[in-house]
Parts: sequence; C-alpha cells; structure tokens
Amino acid sequence: MISRRIYLLALLIFLFTGIIRGQQDTVSLRQCLKSARENAIANQQLEVLQDLADLKTANIKASNLPSLNAYGKASYQSDAISISLPNGFGIEIDPFQYNAGIEAAQKVYDGGLAAKAKELETAILTAETEKIHTDVYKLTTQVADLYFKIQLLDKTKAVLRLKEEILAKRLVELKIVLENGMIKGNDLNAMEAEILTVQQQQIELDKMRRQLLSSLSILTGLNLDKNTILFLEDSLFNFANNQRPETVYFEAEKQKLESLAGLKKTMNYPKLFAFGQAGYSYPSLNFYENQSDFYYIVGAKLSWTIFDWNQNKREIEIIRTQKETLSVKEAEFNQQIDMASQSERINQEELAKLIGLDHQIIRQREAVTRGSEVSLEEGTITSTDYLEDLNGEVGARMQAEYHKIELQRSLVQQKILEGIDLFAL
Repeated sequence: MISRRIYLLALLIFLFTGIIRGQQDTVSLRQCLKSARENAIANQQLEVLQDLADLKTANIKASNLPSLNAYGKASYQSDAISISLPNGFGIEIDPFQYNAGIEAAQKVYDGGLAAKAKELETAILTAETEKIHTDVYKLTTQVADLYFKIQLLDKTKAVLRLKEEILAKRLVELKIVLENGMIKGNDLNAMEAEILTVQQQQIELDKMRRQLLSSLSILTGLNLDKNTILFLEDSLFNFANNQRPETVYFEAEKQKLESLAGLKKTMNYPKLFAFGQAGYSYPSLNFYENQSDFYYIVGAKLSWTIFDWNQNKREIEIIRTQKETLSVKEAEFNQQIDMASQSERINQEELAKLIGLDHQIIRQREAVTRGSEVSLEEGTITSTDYLEDLNGEVGARMQAEYHKIELQRSLVQQKILEGIDLFAL
C-alpha cells in the first residue's frame, strides 16, 4: 500500500510539472537515456570485435582445408654409403644429393578441435559484447544524475524568481511607506540588497545549469542549450523491466570458460592426417640406380597424446576454479544490488512522509511571512526581520522541491538498479 501511494504521489508530481512547458524545446529522461545508449563511444568497439571474431573464425575454418607446401634441399656429405657385393656388383651413394618437391596434407579427423575452437570464439565474442553493454548501462546512472541535478536547479531558480517577484512588490510598497515616514531608508536599502543577492544567486544557478547541460549534451549527443526544458514523463513507470546486463555478462563469461574447458579436452584426442608428396631427387628413391628421378609418396599420419603428466587435466581444473570464482563475484554483485534497491525503497517511503510535511510547513511559513508584511508596512519590525521570515518560507519551498526531485530520482534509480531494457526505450 505504501509503495502504491509513493508511485501515485510521484505520478502526480510528473503530471503537475509537465502541464506547461511553453514553446521551448523539451527533452525527457527517456530521450536522454536512449540517446546516451546510441551515442556511447563504447558501441564503436562492437564492430571491431565482430571483425576480429570473423577473422579468427575464418582462420579456424581454413585449418580444415588442405595445405600445400613446397620444399627443397641440397647437400654434400663427407662420407656416403658404399657397399660391395659378390660377382662385381655393389652400391655406392653419391655424397652430393638434392631433393625438391611439393607436399599436400589434409586433416581427416582432429577430435573436434576446430569445432570447439569456433565455439570458443563465439563465446568470447558474446562475453566481450556483454561487457560493452555493461559499460553502456553504467551511463544510465550518470545521465539520470545529471538530469535530476538540472531539474533541481530549475526548481530552485523558480523559487528564487518567485522570491524576487515578492521582493520587487514589497520594494514598491516600501517606497510608498517611506514617503509617509513610517519606515527608515535603511529598510529600503536592505530590500534592494536582497533583490541583488537573489539575482546573483540566479546567475550562479544559470552557470551551474550550463555546465551540467554541457555534460549531458556530450553524453547523449543531443543539442541542449539554456532554453532546453527537461521533464519527466508519466511513461517513466512503463520502462520495460529487464535483467541487469551484468547478469548476462556473468553468464557469458561462464559459457566462455565452459567452451575453453571443452577445447582443452580435445587437445589430447587422436588426430589423423592424410598426406602426399611429389618431387624430383638425386639419388631417386631407388638408391640402387644412383640417379635422379621423379617420385611420389602418399600416406597417413596419426598423432595422439597418450600421457602429458596431467598438464591438460590441471588446466581444466584451473578453468573450473575460475568459474567458481566468477559465481562468487556474481553473488556479491547481486547482494550489492539488493542492498541498494532496498535502500531506495526505504528512501522513497521517508520522502513521501517528508513531502506531506513540506506542504504543512510551507502553509505555516506563508502565514508568518504575511504577518511580517503587515508589520513591516506598519513600521513595527525592520526589513531584516521581514527578510528573515521570507527566507524561512523560501527555504521551506526549496526543501519541498528538493524532496520531490529526490523522490523522482529514487524511483528512477531503483528501476535502473533492478534493470531496464535500454533497447526498448
């Protein structure tokens, strides 16, 4: 019930603040979040990662294609085979030899090594992509923070403008009272000084607003200037819920480790290759003839790591340990999110109570200020006394606006903590 009241209160605030925006440009929080996602520099890495993954995958696929190599060798030996046989026959190998040709090889069976390598590259691409998505998602908090700071400045300036209007009206009235000799000239001077102070405060707020707008413009890529009005739309409550990108990233990292473990398992599987050689050599393969000739050789080669002192097994165990460590980090992250989300809920409940009290405080402050106005005109109090009461009312109004903005910020922050779908904005 309390939560529903909080949302209803925030919704009424959104509707009230969005009734009149004049003819100036307006930008919503939803627009800022969407533009920040689209404008994020980190997005430029996505295309690079995809190109890199395509190149690696192409190399893996190429490992299944036949290879063709040329070779050549020439040598002179200090000694060579010389065999004498009965009846005058014998074999004598020339110490000068050469051999040149080409060799073709084709992988017949690799134990699933290439398939696992492609699977790993896909998992790496997914994990790196999700890592970028988490970096982009972090911008939501930055954008929302800037957005609400600007809104608070706008509300503060609106209160100061109201104060300036009240002071200007009082100043006109005091001039009339001064002519009647009911107040002193110092009271008039104090009022004029207060007006100048309020104007100075508004200039300071304008400077801060320009600085914050500049930062927001850089993050979002939107053309924001001093005339831009920021507003919160009631569709804020319709943000599409989604799991945090960090959760997807953790799962992608686990899948990457699983794929790496699968690749490690295939390292010791048997591998079969077919090969063929064709060339020209001296002496020929038939060394009895002791002459140069063309030749060819065809065959198959089997490679199988039977025992590696459990190196591969330990590497797989290391990967499993890394996966367990990742699960601990994920649990820790979820715990922090739950704590922050619960803190925002408590904050919202307290702010709803404070906003209710703000209305009562403002009414009381208004009554005090009205009494001071009458007393000032009658000359029973000084302008300093009046300004003290007026500043009390202005402070109460500023505090009320701060509580409203803080409630809106808290609601948005809770949604960001729980996860929103930036691609559905």
